[in-house]
Amino acid sequence: MRNTLLVSITLWLFASHSPAQSTRWQQLSIEAGLSQNTVNTIFQDSRGFMWFGTQNGLNKYDGTGFSVFKNRSTDSTSLASSDVYAAYEDHDKNLWFGTRAGLSRYHRETNTFSNYDFPERSCYAMRPVWAIVAGDDDEHLWIGASGGLFRFNRSTGALDHYRLNDSIQNANSVRTLCRDGQGQLWMGTSVGTLLRFDSSTKRFIPILTNYPDAIGRSPITAIRRDSEGHVWVGREDGTLLRYDAPSSFRLYKALQHRYPIRALGEDAGGNLWVGTDQGGAFLLDQQADVALPLHDGPVRDGTDVVLSFCRDTKGDMWLGTYRGGVYLFDKTDTAFTQRMPYAEVKHADESNSVLAIHRADGNLWFGTDGGGLVQKEGDVTTYYKKRPGGLADNTVLCLSQSNGRMYIGTYTGGLSVLNLAIGTFTTYNKRNGLTDNSVWALYPEGDRMWIGTNHGGLQVFDTRTNTFQSFTNTLKDERTISSNTIRCIFRDSRGRLWVGTVSGLNVFQERDSTFMAYYHDDGTGGISSDNIVCIYEDREKNVWFGTHGGGINRYDYRTNTFTSFQEEDGLAGNIVCGILEDEQGFLWISTNRGLSRFDVQKKTFKNFDTHSGLASAEFNIGARYADGDGRLYFGSIAGVTSFLPHHIRENTFVPPVVITDFQVFNKPLRPAMDETNEVMLNHTQSMFSLRFAALSFSHSDKNCYAYRLEPFDQDWIQAGSVNTATYTNLDPGTYTFQVKASNNDGVWNEQYASLRIVIMPPFWRTAWFTVLLGLIVTGGLYAAYHLQINNLHRRQHALAQLVAQRTTEIEAKNKQLLETERRHAQFVNQQLNDELAAKSQELTGSTLLIIQKNRLLDDLKTKLKDLLRSPRSGNLRDFRQLVQLINYNFSPEKEWMEFTLHFSRVHGRFLDTLKTSYPELTNNDLRLCALYRIGIATKDIAAAMSISQTSVKMARYRLRKKLGLTPEEDITAFLEQVGRVV
Repeated sequence: MRNTLLVSITLWLFASHSPAQSTRWQQLSIEAGLSQNTVNTIFQDSRGFMWFGTQNGLNKYDGTGFSVFKNRSTDSTSLASSDVYAAYEDHDKNLWFGTRAGLSRYHRETNTFSNYDFPERSCYAMRPVWAIVAGDDDEHLWIGASGGLFRFNRSTGALDHYRLNDSIQNANSVRTLCRDGQGQLWMGTSVGTLLRFDSSTKRFIPILTNYPDAIGRSPITAIRRDSEGHVWVGREDGTLLRYDAPSSFRLYKALQHRYPIRALGEDAGGNLWVGTDQGGAFLLDQQADVALPLHDGPVRDGTDVVLSFCRDTKGDMWLGTYRGGVYLFDKTDTAFTQRMPYAEVKHADESNSVLAIHRADGNLWFGTDGGGLVQKEGDVTTYYKKRPGGLADNTVLCLSQSNGRMYIGTYTGGLSVLNLAIGTFTTYNKRNGLTDNSVWALYPEGDRMWIGTNHGGLQVFDTRTNTFQSFTNTLKDERTISSNTIRCIFRDSRGRLWVGTVSGLNVFQERDSTFMAYYHDDGTGGISSDNIVCIYEDREKNVWFGTHGGGINRYDYRTNTFTSFQEEDGLAGNIVCGILEDEQGFLWISTNRGLSRFDVQKKTFKNFDTHSGLASAEFNIGARYADGDGRLYFGSIAGVTSFLPHHIRENTFVPPVVITDFQVFNKPLRPAMDETNEVMLNHTQSMFSLRFAALSFSHSDKNCYAYRLEPFDQDWIQAGSVNTATYTNLDPGTYTFQVKASNNDGVWNEQYASLRIVIMPPFWRTAWFTVLLGLIVTGGLYAAYHLQINNLHRRQHALAQLVAQRTTEIEAKNKQLLETERRHAQFVNQQLNDELAAKSQELTGSTLLIIQKNRLLDDLKTKLKDLLRSPRSGNLRDFRQLVQLINYNFSPEKEWMEFTLHFSRVHGRFLDTLKTSYPELTNNDLRLCALYRIGIATKDIAAAMSISQTSVKMARYRLRKKLGLTPEEDITAFLEQVGRVV
């Protein structure tokens, strides 16, 4: 056999020490969605899907869920029977299933079946179908059934029936089929006959063995050809035969008369797996003829009967059981070994929860939570329990070995010291120097042992003098230790003694026995938690601190700061229990939620839990140990997990990714999305979701996905382990959905699956509708335009005629009216002009008379004044009386009032209009305007107003400014215009 056999056997034997062996197996049962727990056959198709044939349905599994197919009596396209025994994929990728009611072919594109049967002599000879293998050519299949051997034509559906032996009951039942390396067809029957079929002569040839005790009527239950060309034959009585061409058999008795053989399988290493009834699964050591059980201790119900095997494309093995469902064995989950102090916990003073670990002189020591101290030396286990003169307490918190003594810190009994040479105990407690009986930490240094207690602070024990020195917290002194509750002690390579407490991290200053404390704060560079539970220094001299709730912290000596790594950075859990380093420089961190491997350079974590082979993911604080051979130990609530880190194998399988479902408003759109490249949606299908799967089945719940919808999504959406995507209210258009996936170890397949999604627009947004609507609108507008034009032309013609008629009539009437009005106006104007002329003439004449009178009186007045300046004594008094009479009769204001009365009769409201429009005009201004209006000359105006002509010109100048006239404008013309407006 191949050289991997020894490795595989060693792994299984090493793993068999673990009562938690079931963690190696990932189970799928009805709780996970499997239709039924009895799995007759397992098969992986060319696309990567797993198929499980059960007694109640055919199951298609994609790593995230099941699609179940069953027979429905009212549906001829359903599976022939829900009881499925065989599966086969032909060279055209067609899937065939053997059922209790005949042969079924699966149609991927529609999720339907075509069924074939062979009725004979009022019965059905092909019920059930037990086995299916390839035919002699691409057109045929060989079928083993209860009624014999059948040759099936895939194209025509024709069946050729070959009966084996009608003289013996059940002799025709072909339970298993196999083609050997020469293409010859082997078959095993229910009566134990091993046959070879000669297709040229259509005859069955018995195959005889050279082992008389292997000949009998025990049914042949399994035949398989291995990768080296050997044909294996398994019988009901446990006999196992290997045929080596051309005619040699070898008999294996490892299981003979012990367990009936039900199935045969081969793993990626070429090792034979044997499934039995009541014995479970075995790995055959072909050299030694030894069957190694693939379980620990007695098999459990559900795993004791193995009916089928299948090796998937990754190389993992699947087991189908009777009533136990399906089990997947992941070869990468075999590196962790689980050790338990007690094979079975039966009493109160027994416990498999390990709080402390130590290895010395080939012995493993476990401190348990209530089960005492356990020593394992090879296969011998020694238990130390609480008793007078013995162990002080059954709960052991810490262990340390120094100078031939094992120091044991207990929860309530103080410090017990075991002399390894003579096996005697010495106990130190509060009675003889210990400050507290709960000892949580021990750190040896030569003849000194540093002790951390739960409430008594830090102590150092001198092993030569058996004396203690104590260091406790004093609230008023900041130089004392920060808390009396100690959890860990460690001296680094620089000589610093670090002490972790539940309330601060301390450095002991030995020169003056003081402490410097570090506390958590919200700023950057501080430690992430005050509760320090473990301390470790790596090979690069970095000091690491594990905290209760704050993850791990790395101390930087140069900056005196801390850098933390927590769950958000990938750490399995923030409650850190222990830190160790492997030979490759990785840190291994046990937490309350699993085990983490930390790549310090890349700052990345890989986490392990029960799915990875751990007995428990909840580890205990302080329970860790690194052996000299590189093996690491971590204590949990279920025992001790140990492993060689370089044996941890990662899953390198690149998973194919498939789109498995497309739903519109939560209803499937198509029955088989893995056969679909494009979907068409209408505009009302505004919400749809897609489901996808990475066909990597090892811890498939940790597979990760990334997807995008182009061009809607600009970047890949990292979905984690969520395998669905939902979109709503997308605009009509063409999109491409792409999805890629990784396996549980983060190995990505960059070859994404894609689906073209076309969302059709509503008809009113389609091009044809737009064109049609445009044509309709254009046609309508054109028709309306022409109709309107025609109507307009008709109306214009009628209107033109009417207008011409009315125009003629109006023109005639207008001419008559205009002539009448013209004559009347001429008459009125003539009268007005005549009257106005008469009045103007009268006014002008009157004005001139007044002017003339005023001028005469003025001259007379002047002369009289001259005479008065040189009077004669006789007539002086008479002259003065004459002047007074003239002054009395010469009154310009009175004359102005009379003039105004006559002027207004002729020129209407001329003066009032001027006053309203130009309120700043004085009476003299108005008088001047009136005189200009009637055309009085300047010299006459001067006489009328009793002023000089120069004064008239000055008055006219001021008047032009008040009237706002430019030098070019004529004042007389302006005043005549005012008269016409009036």
